[in-house]
Amino acid sequence: MKKTSPVPSIIGCLIIQLCVGILYIWSVLRREFSASFALAEGSTLPAMVASYNLFAFVIGNFIGGFLNDKKGAKLTALIGVVMFAGGVGATGLLTSSTVNLIILTYCVIAGLGSGIAYGACISCVQKWLPHRRGFASGLAVSAFGLSTVVFAPVSRALMTRFSHPAASPNFADSKLIQVVDYRAVFFILGAVFLVVGIAAWLLVKAPDKAYLDSLPKAAANAKVVSTKRDYTLAQAAKTVPFWCIFLYIFFINGTWNLTSPLIATLGESERGLTAAQAVFAVSFAAIPNCAGRLIMAAVSDKIGRVAASIILCAITLVGAVFMTFIAGVPYIVTVAAIAFGYGGPSAINAAISTDFFGAKNSGTNYGVVMMGLGVSSIFFNMVSNTLLHRDPVPTFIMGAVTAVLAAACMVVINVYLKRMRAEKA
Repeated sequence: MKKTSPVPSIIGCLIIQLCVGILYIWSVLRREFSASFALAEGSTLPAMVASYNLFAFVIGNFIGGFLNDKKGAKLTALIGVVMFAGGVGATGLLTSSTVNLIILTYCVIAGLGSGIAYGACISCVQKWLPHRRGFASGLAVSAFGLSTVVFAPVSRALMTRFSHPAASPNFADSKLIQVVDYRAVFFILGAVFLVVGIAAWLLVKAPDKAYLDSLPKAAANAKVVSTKRDYTLAQAAKTVPFWCIFLYIFFINGTWNLTSPLIATLGESERGLTAAQAVFAVSFAAIPNCAGRLIMAAVSDKIGRVAASIILCAITLVGAVFMTFIAGVPYIVTVAAIAFGYGGPSAINAAISTDFFGAKNSGTNYGVVMMGLGVSSIFFNMVSNTLLHRDPVPTFIMGAVTAVLAAACMVVINVYLKRMRAEKA
């Protein structure tokens, strides 16, 4: 009897993740957005897109998690791929008079689709590699993060290919600016994601019992604790670890949410970077972000999720403190360190949630704790804009505080784990 291979299904999931991860390249797509759609000077629409997009992504995680637990990864991933590609493609229909509908097409439809596919693929890869859950999560979320590295230059090339100089109505002197035909850009991207996503989806399937029974028994690791119980959402929500994980996600992402909008402008205006170096700092951050997802997930399989999470908090804390004064090339290195600290939890959070609450309802349970990411994005961006006014020093001090609070959540979980071990002894 031929043994089932996990490789095709895992590859299919990773390709889907690579496609739907384009969610994070709005900073590239928005470069000439205001001019191309003749937005009024000072319009907040381009800035709002990323926040709405991320919030929809988080909601999509919850919806996708529920669908995944009820209908399986195969159907859930298909729904996510079609919604995502459809939302991106539909954005190509927008004109200057309907541009506000980007909140519906790119943010809501594509964002929800991305979240739905994301949760399904993580769950599927974990189920194929239950003996290496951290590594499995790291693979899935690394592919998602790698999308920025792969598709940012593709998107820039498309924008260059379909652009032309024109006089902008926002300039009284009719100064020539580059105007992008976003209709072509979004149509092409949507079509590519639909074709590639469907092709990858054909490979996706859940492991059968024979495959799972054939897996070698992993050596016991006292550092990685599993309750070996499948919790429903209602049962999980009554436990301390559930809300500690939620708050950990909320706080550990806070530092990056505060840092990200300032990287380029602060680097160029106050920290001695050239314009090219400032742009490089933003682009380069995607690499340690991806590295953190893969490396720390695998490390968590060895030293435990809590220990790995606390290490990430320490890296983030040191980075936030250094950002209050660091300049030059060390500034870029510090940004990279914070990006690493931001990427790492993406994989560990999925693994620790499944460790505690089981694989059966992992999609739903993880989908809810992931809402901490959406709340974090909105809350810390609001605080930075309205209370701190993007002032670097108090902003990064708050970033350091959030890292400490995230570590405190892990300390509470560690106390819970010790109590659980003592009860089993």
